[in-house]
Amino acid sequence: MTLTKKEQSLLKDLQNEEKVCAEKYHKAAECACDPKLQQIFTKLEQAERNHYDTVTQMLSGTVPQMQTQGKAQNQKGKQPAAQDLKSKVSRAEKKSDAYLLADVLATEKFVSGVYNTAVFEFNDPQARDVLAAIQQQEQQHGKEIADYMSANGMYC
Repeated sequence: MTLTKKEQSLLKDLQNEEKVCAEKYHKAAECACDPKLQQIFTKLEQAERNHYDTVTQMLSGTVPQMQTQGKAQNQKGKQPAAQDLKSKVSRAEKKSDAYLLADVLATEKFVSGVYNTAVFEFNDPQARDVLAAIQQQEQQHGKEIADYMSANGMYC
């Protein structure tokens, strides 16, 4: 795939955003008080690292194959129930975790918007499909975060 300067610029922006996302999730996992939340952050960090790798491949001119829809559906089916997300940490620890969650949720919203722009700007249909798939994954990350927040009275 040959990239236009605009497409290259968008991919470089996305690469940087994915790096920041992975770093944020890593630090959030280290700082989170709830062990369940630490696991969520660690899982999302790995997903962001995978996105970074995908964007890096695209920058080199390769459009990678994305996960099939069936596998993505199975992963969505593994979402914990609200009662499984209930935190047992203290009120002060919950407040600290709420701050981390608000930060990563805002980041997910922003990154999803950047992917939305990229989908519209790319000419190659396969590249658009890959970017759209990542955007859907980013939206799912935001839902996981919001679900945890809702289950713990942190999201109105």
